[in-house]
Amino acid sequence: METLEELVAQRKGYKYLSKDGVSPYQDFQYNLRSKKIMRFPLDEHPEHDCGEGCNLATLKWIADNCLKLDGVIVECTIPENAKIIVPHKSDGKFRTDAIRFSKIHKVESAFPALKGFQKHLAAYKPINPIQTEEMPAPDKIKPILLRLRNQVRNQVRNQVRDQVGDQVGNQVRNQVWNQVWNQVRDQVGDQVRDQVRNQVRDQVGDQVGDQVRNQVGDQVRNQVWCIAYYAIKLFMNLPYEHPAFDLIRLGVIAVNVLGKFKIFGKGGKFLGEFDESEVK
Repeated sequence: METLEELVAQRKGYKYLSKDGVSPYQDFQYNLRSKKIMRFPLDEHPEHDCGEGCNLATLKWIADNCLKLDGVIVECTIPENAKIIVPHKSDGKFRTDAIRFSKIHKVESAFPALKGFQKHLAAYKPINPIQTEEMPAPDKIKPILLRLRNQVRNQVRNQVRDQVGDQVGNQVRNQVWNQVWNQVRDQVGDQVRDQVRNQVRDQVGDQVGDQVRNQVGDQVRNQVWCIAYYAIKLFMNLPYEHPAFDLIRLGVIAVNVLGKFKIFGKGGKFLGEFDESEVK
């Protein structure tokens, strides 16, 4: 992909617009079919990072700042007599007083790593993996509990997010992550929260008293997040593994309360418990 310097030398640049031609920053609507030269008032002061004019950018800048999968990438040429202002602190954006649209690219043609991703995402159906109705065998669940820690959410998040970047490339990692995060994570998370979280928290509160309800809520909340990250792992076919995922594969949620691991399954059903001293 071209650098800022290469684009300026070629007198061209790119804009991200909605599929209807609307700018994400000024809500200005362009006619995507126009082949005429468009002219704009221009802020000619390069010490201004932003200013009047038609702002263009590198594809990398677009990917880092405003790209969404349902828009278009407009390739623009800059007439020979037009002025080009590159801000002193530019990280890929510049402005000019005249452009002509030369090509309209679909996002996945400008960013090949995204090919087929939108269709794959649209077809996604969330599944709540917490479906077990009987206590898993002790020799299966105890080793997992031994490896788990109470707080795993950030560790899992960072590793899953990094592997998304490895798969699609760091250039579009943020856009893919945001789309998957908003759809896959939210849908699975909502389903698990509705079907499991409150039931687990309430049952533990009934068993050991309201004084530990908040502690339990935090643990369950972290596991709901991990279930959402597990859904992203499956959706993106990522190789990352974590003991929290092994617990999810058993179809259970575990909370550690007053020295006991309490195990819950489908619909928040209480399946049984282990004394913490047994998990070693």
